[in-house]
Amino acid sequence: ALEGCTTHAAVAAGEQDLAGRIREGFRADLTALGLDPVEAPADEVAEAPVRLTVTGGHIAHRGV
Repeated sequence: ALEGCTTHAAVAAGEQDLAGRIREGFRADLTALGLDPVEAPADEVAEAPVRLTVTGGHIAHRGV
């Protein structure tokens, strides 16, 4: 499911060389959640607190 929101979304948008991964030279767009989205059940991920949002390498939101 995470690939659908990251690498697959970047490919669908034609931005696979700019986005979809945390990698040098890529746009730094990411969201850090208050739980592990790989280990948590999908319904918990949807309700997870957002700890940090970074857009274009700049902090856009700091959660609690």
